[in-house]
Amino acid sequence: MRIAIIGAGALGSLFGGVLTRGGHDVWLYNPSNKKHIHAIQKNGLRIQTGDGDFEVKPNATTRLAEIPLPIEVMGIFVKAYDTERAISDALPLISTETWTLSLQNGIGPEVVLAQHVLNGRLLRGVTAQGATLIEAGIVRWGGRGPTQLGLFGTKSGQLDDSLENLCATLSSADWKTHFTPEIEKDLWVKLLVNAAINPLTALFNVPNGQLIADKELNAILHGIIREALPVTRTHGVQLSLEEAISHVEGVCRGTAQNLSSMLQDVRRGKRTEIEYINGVVAREAKALDAQTPLNSLLTRLVMRSPY
Repeated sequence: MRIAIIGAGALGSLFGGVLTRGGHDVWLYNPSNKKHIHAIQKNGLRIQTGDGDFEVKPNATTRLAEIPLPIEVMGIFVKAYDTERAISDALPLISTETWTLSLQNGIGPEVVLAQHVLNGRLLRGVTAQGATLIEAGIVRWGGRGPTQLGLFGTKSGQLDDSLENLCATLSSADWKTHFTPEIEKDLWVKLLVNAAINPLTALFNVPNGQLIADKELNAILHGIIREALPVTRTHGVQLSLEEAISHVEGVCRGTAQNLSSMLQDVRRGKRTEIEYINGVVAREAKALDAQTPLNSLLTRLVMRSPY
């Protein structure tokens, strides 16, 4: 299977690296991090795991024109705010048989993608896989877990043979993938997790597990979840406060050493996705006439971060 990864940062490189190891023809594309791409071209991609490292040699490029057709799966791994530019540039890679797949953070990228991907093969997903870009050409696999994929932007959200084969193919390459007809609910559960973890780790410069170990940070974590729950419930999330806290803390424990994508962004002085995470919570709460002072404050603090 030929797979193009648009936005090969930490998670995109991990996704592509795992599928390369599974025997697939993977093309990593990242025009903004040429150092990372050049390192992969020269030495391959090293993936660090708790069970030892492994190296793979995916194709890597900074030029879309170098990616050969046809593309069977095009993964969109850019930051949420770069979605419009990325999909507009990558449209020549999409045929009637291409699956376009997004595992991006936040709420909003799927709407942008649906305006461009008109072949009915747009997949929106969430993943529990964790990745950290250590340095050019090296990614740490910081947490493992299932990936949920669902159809977006079509009236038919049902599993067919082609989609079933895709999920099986990804799973066989050690990227455990399941189809869900309730992807909207899953997106909002993931948003709840990101809203609680990402801004705190970014502002306090700590790995995910510290949000359990530090009592003060843990109390703030609970407060974020408490505020966000009423919003997520309007999108099908039926978790009690206790269940929601348990779920988020479970993610913290399972990815204890992982650096959140937002923390990685602020360390590199890059724009974050806070507006697509806690910012979404604050905006939707306003429409419900609900108060979210913590989520609003965190959004402003991260946007003004000096990193």
